[in-house]
Amino acid sequence: MLTRLRIERELSQKQVANLAEISNSTLSRLESGERGVSREALDRISDVLQLSRQERLEVLVAAGFLNQDTAHLLADDDVARIARLLHAPALEPEDKQTLRQYLLLALAHARALGYSID
Repeated sequence: MLTRLRIERELSQKQVANLAEISNSTLSRLESGERGVSREALDRISDVLQLSRQERLEVLVAAGFLNQDTAHLLADDDVARIARLLHAPALEPEDKQTLRQYLLLALAHARALGYSID
């Protein structure tokens, strides 16, 4: 996947490795699937490749940092925004509780409409 994304952006391994501050041999091994990658290195590579959010999620799934269900949820802009908000350090505890109550209300409403939510 990394190879395809790099080639689509017309970058060499050496260029990506230098910009991501990893060795060329490390990137080569990553692209061939011979070596695991740290999340930090993967984030730097993703930044260098200027990956979209969807591409980043696909890379995180391929590297084993996310499962497919989580990536699917985070691909939705609204779900991603509410997740970031609920985990924001500046969010007051009572506001967090109120927002979670809204989410529970939305789930109850979906259930009342006959949708399976579990």
